[in-house]
Amino acid sequence: MLVAGAAVLAGTACAGAARYSLDPLPSPTVISHGTADPTVRFPPDEVERFLYLLGPPRATQPVRLAFVGDINLGTLTLDDGVPPDSGRGLLSAVVPFLVGDLVVGNFESTLADSGTPAKCLVDGRVRRNCYAFVTPTYLAPRLTEAGFSHMTLANNHANDLGPTGRVATAEGLEAVGLRVVGPLGRITIDTLWRGDSVTVVGLIGFTTYAHSYNLLDLERSAAVVDSIRPLVDILLVTFHGGDEGSAAVHTPDGPEFLGREPRGDLRRWSRQVIDAGADAVIGHGPHVLRGIEFYRGRPIVYSLGNFVNYRGFNLSGPLGVTGVLQLTLGPYGGFRDGRLISLVQYPRAGPVPDPSGQAVALVRRVSREDFGPSAAVMDGDGTFRPPAIP
Repeated sequence: MLVAGAAVLAGTACAGAARYSLDPLPSPTVISHGTADPTVRFPPDEVERFLYLLGPPRATQPVRLAFVGDINLGTLTLDDGVPPDSGRGLLSAVVPFLVGDLVVGNFESTLADSGTPAKCLVDGRVRRNCYAFVTPTYLAPRLTEAGFSHMTLANNHANDLGPTGRVATAEGLEAVGLRVVGPLGRITIDTLWRGDSVTVVGLIGFTTYAHSYNLLDLERSAAVVDSIRPLVDILLVTFHGGDEGSAAVHTPDGPEFLGREPRGDLRRWSRQVIDAGADAVIGHGPHVLRGIEFYRGRPIVYSLGNFVNYRGFNLSGPLGVTGVLQLTLGPYGGFRDGRLISLVQYPRAGPVPDPSGQAVALVRRVSREDFGPSAAVMDGDGTFRPPAIP
């Protein structure tokens, strides 16, 4: 906690982002956000007094988290690809579930008001109804209004407008108050102030592409996680990987591919980053829900599927079954409780609660089938816990 406490106070004392050297790894921009009274600032001499006279602040309160899968609010690349009324109704039915100290989603698009993805150009002409996404910037506020605090851009569609588009997307999301992870150099560290409790939470996003932290490199992935671990009390890792489609609900034991494209050995990688210090691993990418297992007491959620996808995504069958994952972790990352809220979405509409509980039934079944004794034990209402230890 001494290192983490120093990181908290340094982030509070300085304007702008703090930078931590992780050589020989890239030096990530660590974005520190306090949830205490923003008018309180500690000058450097007061920071030193605090550390040496009072000791570092301690984390004593649990942390509530919410995660969802793939988000695409609409796209200019498809006919009728943008929702009416600036998308104000897309997330209204699920706002009550998007609550927590951190609320994290995967923004699977670019954010821009113009531009044509290279994959949509054929002989210099724009091909309409192209499978590449450009979300108008005026839709971005719907995310913060719904309760999101963080977005990951560690996915394939974040590159639909190339490097310039990736930068513009990150800046556009930050402009509406979201913290961004995923691209190389972007790792967030948030300080949660509750009374006399100060908890430092780190978040890293991985995918299978060179523009982001790359999960295909297992050794480097573990090194990144290990480098951030001393700075935080709780370390969260998300990933975008795996095969795609309605037949991809099971998590294979071994490498996965989409066609010939490698999409990660997700079981091996997830366990390796937990060994390196992650407290929870949350996945998306297959566009369907997958199972949940526990490794060394830490949860691994292999896919949260599609969450809100106005146009361009197949939402038939399991592709339209989704949910909100709610987690409570102890002040130093130990699992306290978890719940999957069952939702469903239909074409050109946002997610809505699903009284039939399809998401819970699916995840409970594939967890048992895929992970056996390490599978999460899930009740009918979506609450889950680690398996009993013999």
